[in-house]
Amino acid sequence: MTLSTETMNLDFVRKVEALSGSSVRRCFQCGKCTAGCPMRSFMEHPPNRIMRLLQLGQWERILAGRSIWYCASCETCSTRCPNKVDLAAIMDALRKLSWDANGPSKESYVQLANRLFIENIKTYGRQYEMRLGAVFNVKSGQFLKDLLLGPKLLSRGKLKMFHSKNKNITEIENIFNRIEEMRKNSSKF
Repeated sequence: MTLSTETMNLDFVRKVEALSGSSVRRCFQCGKCTAGCPMRSFMEHPPNRIMRLLQLGQWERILAGRSIWYCASCETCSTRCPNKVDLAAIMDALRKLSWDANGPSKESYVQLANRLFIENIKTYGRQYEMRLGAVFNVKSGQFLKDLLLGPKLLSRGKLKMFHSKNKNITEIENIFNRIEEMRKNSSKF
């Protein structure tokens, strides 16, 4: 890795800090966040490395990977931090900025599943597993994945063929409208 003023994008780091309300510079790499992270074994960049890459302005490497999408938002990292760095909020900010950016991992399976999950909530007010699985398989190019599992789940009543909307769908729509309004108002980020 070559570091120079050309390779470091500190404006992005400032955006992360503004969105999260936490300072990236406060991290002194003790590793307590990574030691307590239940998802660290699935991440190519564990929490303390994400912090270090941010400190070095190497945000492209973070967004190119899937680590921020594997974060379970359990807040163990934030709780364990001796310097009160809210790493869970930083991960949320990174996911938001990644979602808004045209980054290299834009259509990773994790992001695709996340987007489809949210679309189901917007449309039905709850999760419609049959649609989620079917659309995920089609969009990810895994057409026959889980083909034999579906009928088993249907026969045991674990999966519903048809789904009804939540009776409070207008309230859920209002929540998503407020989120969109907040995004528009924070477009400076």
